[in-house]
Amino acid sequence: MKAGDVLVSQKADDAWSTVKILAIDTWPDGSLTFHCMWYEPTKQRPTPETVESLKVLAWHAPIAAQAYAADWDVLCSLPVLDRELEGFHEYLKLTDFSRYAAATGQDLRALASHATELYRQACALGDAGERQGAIELYTKAIDIFPLLYEAIDNRAFTYMELGDYATALQGFEESLRVNPTGNAAFFSRGECLMKLGMLDQAAAVFEEGATRFPEHRDLYLRFLSQSKAKPSEPPVRSEASSLAEVSTKATDRRPTRSWWKFWRQ
Repeated sequence: MKAGDVLVSQKADDAWSTVKILAIDTWPDGSLTFHCMWYEPTKQRPTPETVESLKVLAWHAPIAAQAYAADWDVLCSLPVLDRELEGFHEYLKLTDFSRYAAATGQDLRALASHATELYRQACALGDAGERQGAIELYTKAIDIFPLLYEAIDNRAFTYMELGDYATALQGFEESLRVNPTGNAAFFSRGECLMKLGMLDQAAAVFEEGATRFPEHRDLYLRFLSQSKAKPSEPPVRSEASSLAEVSTKATDRRPTRSWWKFWRQ
């Protein structure tokens, strides 16, 4: 089988499933992955003439080639159109950015440079208190370069400043998928869970963080204790908040950056 092949199979309910192979990956062990576009099932067996009129169910799905070893037939082979590759390219964008840039004919350094410039502009807006504008620019930077976890972090921190802890939590989880060793995102995920009243989950985060990030063990243990404390007990301030306070006292004015920006230094 090759890219462009259209495969069909009749299922137990007599409906016909149809997929088109967009690209094929070969792995070191010799196994193959088909990057496929799935069409909606039909009651009648498709023909080479009717394939292009079928409705698309999923623009991209990576599936082991072995799944098509039985009960699937090659109906025909058609050119892979540029518009059909959009789902595949989005997949590459999130999983193999260098390959994405090459596949779409874009310069990798230019993409990264553009995203970085938007990130810097977003930071400036955030420092000026223009949070919504900062969020918009962080989002644009992330859309261009999804691996820019600094922008993902800062957008989430900005949502924290706005009191939207649920959205911030989603952001930190996204950041950790890109950069699993990110201490700031990991710790702040726990803080968001605390703010949302999910204390057991927050405690689990701080307990794990004390092991994963031994250089910040004391801080994680303090917040672990706080997450298990009774509501009437006074909260424990974070190390980041302390840094912000020190800066305030040293300069006799409010710090020009939010506490989390000190934390990330």
